[in-house]
Amino acid sequence: MDQAQQKALVALQPFIIEATSTKNPSPRFLADLITRATTAPGTYIFTELLQLPQIQSLRAADPEHLSVLTLLELFSWGTYSEYISTSNLPALSESQALKLRQLSLLTLASPFLPLDPARPDPLTYPSLVSSLDLSSHQQLESLVTSTIYAGLITARLSPTSTPPRVQITSVAPLRDVRPVSLPAISQILNTWQSRCTTTISSLEAQIIQVRSQAAHRTALQRKRQEVIDTAVVQGENDASKAVRGRDRRGNKRDLDERMEGEDDEDVSSDEVKMDVDESGDYAGAAGRGGLGRGAKRNRGRGGFT
Repeated sequence: MDQAQQKALVALQPFIIEATSTKNPSPRFLADLITRATTAPGTYIFTELLQLPQIQSLRAADPEHLSVLTLLELFSWGTYSEYISTSNLPALSESQALKLRQLSLLTLASPFLPLDPARPDPLTYPSLVSSLDLSSHQQLESLVTSTIYAGLITARLSPTSTPPRVQITSVAPLRDVRPVSLPAISQILNTWQSRCTTTISSLEAQIIQVRSQAAHRTALQRKRQEVIDTAVVQGENDASKAVRGRDRRGNKRDLDERMEGEDDEDVSSDEVKMDVDESGDYAGAAGRGGLGRGAKRNRGRGGFT
């Protein structure tokens, strides 16, 4: 519950208790109770008081007391301009006039208020001055300021705009619903329900489309991954075959190189042996020749001796 609404209900409770606890209240007593309730500080909502059987009994009373009941209805859902246009209503005190103007300002700021073709914007300075029966823009600004301080509206004055305007951004839920406006409210709610249904259907269709697109992307990604995995496996198999082929060719080449190396070693060994044999023959021949000459020489010497 809104804080301003809660405060208004608390302020109204003493008058409700007084009306329900009094046995056989007279029309004068009830009329006086309504006057005191509409005058008391902080009472801005009157639904519970208006719906009491004791208060509704004034409809069968004399016109003087019936006019007090009509005044209570204006405080519940009416405006100050309706008070002016309705005849035979009791005069308002200063505090009652201020309160009814404040409550009328809440009604004029309602987005559901039907626009008057003669005054398309009800929140301009000229329109509000006329609707609230004020004499100047200064009185209007004073009224708006007091309504803001009372916590009934959130607003900002724009006296330099064209035309000057009261920018009302929020209002407290203090105004009652007119009985004659119930069909219009029902039509508004039906329109709102139809729009909500259309919006929900559109959102559900978009959700289905998004899920279908996501499933399609997932399937496509899975198929691409399978193709990539197959290509990778095939590439690894081809690489393995190529490596085995290179190993076989390398082994044959190494065998040929080893065989060629062994042939070279055999040739080198034969050459070494031939060199050794030849050296030995030369040495033997040399030895034999030398020995013969030496022996001959010795023999010759010996022969001379």
